[in-house]
Amino acid sequence: MIKNIVFDIGMVLVDFAWEATMRELNFSEECIRTLADNLIDPSTWDRFDLGAQREEDVLDEVCKKIPEYEKEIRLFYDNLLMTIRPYDYCEKWVREMKERGLNTYLLTNYPESLFEKSIESGFPFYPYIDGKVVSSHVKAIKPDEKIYKCLFEKYNLKPEECIFFDDREKNIKTARNLGMNAFVFEGYDKAMEIVNSLID
Repeated sequence: MIKNIVFDIGMVLVDFAWEATMRELNFSEECIRTLADNLIDPSTWDRFDLGAQREEDVLDEVCKKIPEYEKEIRLFYDNLLMTIRPYDYCEKWVREMKERGLNTYLLTNYPESLFEKSIESGFPFYPYIDGKVVSSHVKAIKPDEKIYKCLFEKYNLKPEECIFFDDREKNIKTARNLGMNAFVFEGYDKAMEIVNSLID
């Protein structure tokens, strides 16, 4: 029996619009390409999500690597909240899941400072969330099994009673290996078809 629905945040409930934000900050196209390869690239961004180092230390390393763009790097990071753009359906979706009797949880890779700013600015869906596990809080990122197990243990969840949506196949693979009903997110309508097929 399905009792819980677990959401990734980025690219599921909100857009991570880093490229649009850089253009709004008037970065050159060459700068955007360079920052994509050296800042947004998973080899660097995962370090922000993991939270094992001070974010400022990671930023300093990137600035030393591409010093010609230090001003842009720091301006972008100072305005990181601009990248977080909730999808139109996000509040409706989470609220509806609550109304249908499911417990709602977040399981997300997210830098600590950005998560705090996102909560302060007001995620539309956040009032309907029953619990969360954030990578930078527990020092583990998806697809590491540790972060999933943190969710199960913290809220006493049985994996087989959970539906999980994430935008990355590798994260879904780990979730399925642990027993969750896990699906790559391919849009709200498709997700609702899956939910309806499992709980009706």
